Amino acid sequence: MTPINMLKSFSAQWPILPCVAIVVFVLYKLSVARNKSSLPLPPGPRPLPLLGNVLQFPTQNLGRGFRDLSEKYGDVVHLRVLGQSIILIGSYEAACDILEKRSANYSDRPSSAMVELTDLDWVFVFKSYGPEWRKYRRVMHNAFTPDAIARYWPVQLQTTRELLHNLLTSPANFSAHIHFSFAATVLRTVYGLDISPGDDKYYQLIERLGLITANIATPGQHSVEAFPSLRYLPSWLPGMGFKKQAAVWREESAAVRDSLYKSAKETMVRTGVKESILTMMTEKYAEEDLVRNLTATIYSSSADTTNASTHALILALAMHPEVQRKAQAELDNVVGPDRLPEFSDRDALPYVNAIVKEIVRWHAVAPVGGAHRSEADDEYNGYFIPAKSIIIPNQWAMSRDPAHYPNPDAFNPDRFLSNGKLNPNVRDPATFVFGFGRRICPGRHFAEATLFIICASILHTMNIGPALDENGVPKKLEMKTNGLAVERPKPFECRFTARNAHMEELVFASET
Repeated sequence: MTPINMLKSFSAQWPILPCVAIVVFVLYKLSVARNKSSLPLPPGPRPLPLLGNVLQFPTQNLGRGFRDLSEKYGDVVHLRVLGQSIILIGSYEAACDILEKRSANYSDRPSSAMVELTDLDWVFVFKSYGPEWRKYRRVMHNAFTPDAIARYWPVQLQTTRELLHNLLTSPANFSAHIHFSFAATVLRTVYGLDISPGDDKYYQLIERLGLITANIATPGQHSVEAFPSLRYLPSWLPGMGFKKQAAVWREESAAVRDSLYKSAKETMVRTGVKESILTMMTEKYAEEDLVRNLTATIYSSSADTTNASTHALILALAMHPEVQRKAQAELDNVVGPDRLPEFSDRDALPYVNAIVKEIVRWHAVAPVGGAHRSEADDEYNGYFIPAKSIIIPNQWAMSRDPAHYPNPDAFNPDRFLSNGKLNPNVRDPATFVFGFGRRICPGRHFAEATLFIICASILHTMNIGPALDENGVPKKLEMKTNGLAVERPKPFECRFTARNAHMEELVFASET
């Protein structure tokens, strides 16, 4: 629910309007009183009394909406929404200055009534900055160093080759195959659990957790986020449906986390210990809660975001056969006709690597990134940033910066190449799509490696094209997303066919 829709819905719910009016008035007076600096706030649209900039807050396509505000007011924009200062960061340079160079002041997360109501502060991305967060971050970092992820390559290769087999066997079900492949990869990597084709129990668990966290992380979905005091009102009042929803999500999310951890422990007893992130963490850290919380966080976030990127990759390739042909020529030259790609081929495949860079730029999975919060008053370029401001980096706008990515809406891997090599002078989108400062995604190296091996393996063995209508005419493909904090492409249809009979034999032989 967007801020505007919240207000519209409240207008029909008169019993709580007096409470809301009082809350808004108090927040507004407190926020005005808090700005004691002689410096001006960053530029932004003129706020209305009480409501602030609710009417200027985008109701959909947040990345594009915030970009429009930045184009009008500058790289750093101030909004006041119902008494809360919000700072929009519209450029990479400003994001680095504020969130990287001053990370000690900008590593906290904004408080969230829905996170508190659902008890989801055990999820690492929601956890407040402090000693416990730093401990969790250190453990996560150790699990995903470049050296550590090399241990997971055999599992990634196995599940990727099973994916190739499934794509050629039943291509119409490609989306389900991709979902299963990631579930199998991350489940084995994180928990040491193996699943058989058709066993979607674990995937359904993590899919549910991913949807819950994405919904809570998306701005404007719940009225209680704008008016936290609503949580103290009786649940029978109109507009209190979020309480029932939060109770359901609290039970579901804890059940998913605990079920996965219990299954892994029971499997170790029955079949023996398999190397995994869980076993690595258990050996080094005795705290069961930490291990249980972090493994569930890794499983849900890895499967959710990389799933979204892979679907976007398939869609982009189906829309651009010329990109497929260029990649296949490179793969034929480097890998050859008699084997499948390996991780060791990565450095010799600059065009395939350019495709991976372009997909994470072209489809920014988290368009506005994770919100940060300033702990203390600050100054930037002569402007005052109040303590407890919500800081939103517009990663979508950074991915569409024409100064670095000419014709930014086009899918064009060549933009990252010069003379057949990756061009170090072109900004790598990995420097912003995975977040900033101490809140940067620990699993970014794992995600990029996963996208590489899937992209190389599929393009080496098969062609991707649009689905055909009843007259044999290719259907039009376009990118449409769900609009949540983790943007997934909406369902689409496409075809997978082996490049030739020899490649088909290679795919099916790889599973024996």
